Amino acid sequence: MAHGRTRKVLALALTLLLTVSMFTITGCKSDGGTSTDGTSGKTETIKIGVHTSLTGGLADYGFAASEGLKIGATDFSGFEVDGVTYNIELVIKDDKGEPAEAPIVAQQLIDEGVVAVIGGLTSGATNAALPIYQAAGIPVLSGSATAPDLTEVGFDNFFRTCLRDDLQGAAIGAWAIELGGKKVVVADDRGDYAVALGNEVQGTLEAAGVQVLREECAEGDVDFSAQVNNIKAFGPDVIIFTGYHREAGLLFKQCIEAGVDAQFMGGDGIKSNEIGDEAGGAANVEGALCTFGGFAQEAMPGYAAFLEKYEAATGKDGGPYAENNYDALGAVVQAIVDAQSFEGADIIAALHDVEYQGVQGTLTFDANGDVSVPGGGGIELIPRFEYTGGQWTYIAD
Repeated sequence: MAHGRTRKVLALALTLLLTVSMFTITGCKSDGGTSTDGTSGKTETIKIGVHTSLTGGLADYGFAASEGLKIGATDFSGFEVDGVTYNIELVIKDDKGEPAEAPIVAQQLIDEGVVAVIGGLTSGATNAALPIYQAAGIPVLSGSATAPDLTEVGFDNFFRTCLRDDLQGAAIGAWAIELGGKKVVVADDRGDYAVALGNEVQGTLEAAGVQVLREECAEGDVDFSAQVNNIKAFGPDVIIFTGYHREAGLLFKQCIEAGVDAQFMGGDGIKSNEIGDEAGGAANVEGALCTFGGFAQEAMPGYAAFLEKYEAATGKDGGPYAENNYDALGAVVQAIVDAQSFEGADIIAALHDVEYQGVQGTLTFDANGDVSVPGGGGIELIPRFEYTGGQWTYIAD
């Protein structure tokens, strides 16, 4: 068994020589038993980090991710490496949804001896933490960091089980064109995720000859009167917000109050049922449309069973990206079993070859660490949702 095993041999000689070997693994601890050779049913614990956002504006997304991972820790515990059975201990850390906090969380997880990390929740936090994880040789899998460049800037330890925003951005733009959009506002919150997604949306729209007004509604701001004045003067038929649901709700509310009549749209960042309260009431979001950076849940072969477990564990409806995070943990465990090692380099190598049967279906990763799509895929993979009656509802093909 790899990853820092040390052996101490104690020789006791009277008329009999007894040799006792003791093994330790970084990130593992013993749960009892009398032998570590797997012959006595000894079970050990392996630590896997969870880098998420449990407080701040994205606490609902972080809750869904962490709860999905708790279910996964139960389901995937009991795997074997080198004849020893291992259970999973999740080490959960909160970056508060702030990229500036992400490097601190990353170092905390490394110091706790985790052998892999699921996260971060957002693209900005992931981007800020990846250099630290890379330097430590820690495999990182995100179920929700969708910014395209995360897998294009040389982080060979990074993988994701969600789809990229270049695909989602093209899908949003195509949908707006399909709806007859001729003058479209694209607004972001200045964050890594929102800007990258907004750029993809804008590029798709402008390539089709659509007139675009680009606006910024910074995360944390509450008064968008200047932006609303610009939007009203522009006279759009579609307004697309590429940031998160709090600012989207405020922007939609203030546009309605100013008499702007347009179709509201967004990406996966606005797909929270909390947006109704943030917009001053569900009526202000009624009929809004959004996409999602993952496969349609309705098309996932294992989603019904996963949702049943999630609802039983939390008492809540399935949250955004819960299943993606569950599958990220499953893929890590599969890679560890395939490699029969807890060494970061061995797990990373195994992830490039892994074939994991998960909630979403059969998952593999390409050379960059992006989840591979059978047949290559296209914007038709991106699911569509409408906000109606206070919740987001899947729009079937």
